[in-house]
Amino acid sequence: MNEYTRTRLLRIRDILARHVNAIDMALDFQATDLEIAQELSLLLNQTDKGSYFKQDCKEVEAEAYRLADEEGLIHE
Repeated sequence: MNEYTRTRLLRIRDILARHVNAIDMALDFQATDLEIAQELSLLLNQTDKGSYFKQDCKEVEAEAYRLADEEGLIHE
């Protein structure tokens, strides 16, 4: 893993952690239906086409495959 991949993974983790925490709160009955709907709207917007989250995921995927190939871990 290089610094580029690490930075993107940290951003991805931060986004996912926020949503997991919000979902956990909803499951523990600590959120209103409106808060649940708003959280899911935010999650959907962040995973939609053109979002930074989705772009980060695609870039990390491509870079990880490139590094794995460079390390000889991919065999055809």
